[in-house]
Amino acid sequence: MYWSFILMINDQHNGANCIDFVSTHLTELALLYCQRISNCALSEVGKGCKNLQALHLVDCSSVGDDAISNIGRGCQNLKKLHIRRCYEVGNKGIIAVGEHCHSLTDLSLRFCDRVGDEALIAIGQGCSLQYLNVSGCIQIGDAGIVAIARGCPRLTQLDVSVLQNLGDMALVELGEGCPLLKDIVLSHCHQITDVGLSHLVKKCTMLKSCQAVYCPRITTAGVATVVSTCPNMKKLLVEKCKVSPRTRRRAGSIISYLCVEL
Repeated sequence: MYWSFILMINDQHNGANCIDFVSTHLTELALLYCQRISNCALSEVGKGCKNLQALHLVDCSSVGDDAISNIGRGCQNLKKLHIRRCYEVGNKGIIAVGEHCHSLTDLSLRFCDRVGDEALIAIGQGCSLQYLNVSGCIQIGDAGIVAIARGCPRLTQLDVSVLQNLGDMALVELGEGCPLLKDIVLSHCHQITDVGLSHLVKKCTMLKSCQAVYCPRITTAGVATVVSTCPNMKKLLVEKCKVSPRTRRRAGSIISYLCVEL
């Protein structure tokens, strides 16, 4: 029998005693807003929980690379890793995950601002992701996403919002390498243009959802290309001012799903 275990403690505990009792049968662990959970405590999970398949860390400000490295080395059955606002986690920990957790298919690293391209290069080389969210990881640029595009052909969902260093090269590579992509979030990516978006949508014909709000270099022409190229598109989130009358007519009965006024 295997367990899913969700632990929530407050800032008055260091977490070590709470984790001691977790057995080798643990398959899922969530540590939410546990600011006193230490690297040492989480490293014990890596040593003792060989069957761990899913780990969620939210606002665990004392958790860093040492803990994530030990998780990567010790929990090689890991399939899902979600980390949000853990500011001490950087490339070293995620590289260890890429090197050891070859079953990983679901990775979310939201607003982990020490994580950069080196981490994603290791993930692209070691894992075949189906889901990736790196929203707000401001050090990630084209090189990291290109590595994902080349190494993760089964990718279906991608969130790269708020990546100010991401450009058209990444979108071109995603188009070439990820034909199964169905859902992409590009919002607040200031460097991507109509050129990159066009390459992406012409290759990723299975796209159903695209969010591209506050992308100043995507224009009316880029929005028109998405509408005319993606037969399966159900939701296109853009500023209303970027939808021309012609595009509105072409979208026909689904225009209410394609255009949201912000």
